[in-house]
Amino acid sequence: MENRQKAFRLLRAAQLIACSVFLLVLSACGPDRGAIKSDSEFGYCPVCRMKVKASDPWAAEIFFKDQTKVMFESPGDMLAFYTSPTGSEVDDAHKDRTKIDRIVVKDYQSKQAIDAHQAVFVYKSNINGPMGADFLPFARRADAETFVAANGGTLVSLKEVTGDMARDLRK
Repeated sequence: MENRQKAFRLLRAAQLIACSVFLLVLSACGPDRGAIKSDSEFGYCPVCRMKVKASDPWAAEIFFKDQTKVMFESPGDMLAFYTSPTGSEVDDAHKDRTKIDRIVVKDYQSKQAIDAHQAVFVYKSNINGPMGADFLPFARRADAETFVAANGGTLVSLKEVTGDMARDLRK
């Protein structure tokens, strides 16, 4: 009987060790929240930590010269990262603006991908994005002006967006 109990305790100990190792390995293999290959369809936003699909209507992406990209849940998250990347789960090389190839956002109305450098963003309108208050990108200035007339807000370009503006939307 004593041998049986001893064998049972050893088996239990082995099971506990195996379970602990499994959990340790599982936690170490969490989702990559940094840069991913530029042709990836899924990623994780380094700002809000949510899973992002490239085809999501609010998704924004920063593409880098090394054929990688960082994906964002919304234009607001992308602009928060772009204006102030410190503290995000991205390596230092991907926080360097000089390594950016292009930035893509989706037009608020058509949901088509557009160059963020050419976009007109509506800041502080009465309309929210998936994460609450957001920057709403438009491919055409006239469409953005019409939107602002109906929903409030201020028109800004990518160059005019500041870290304070991005943080202000997340309050």
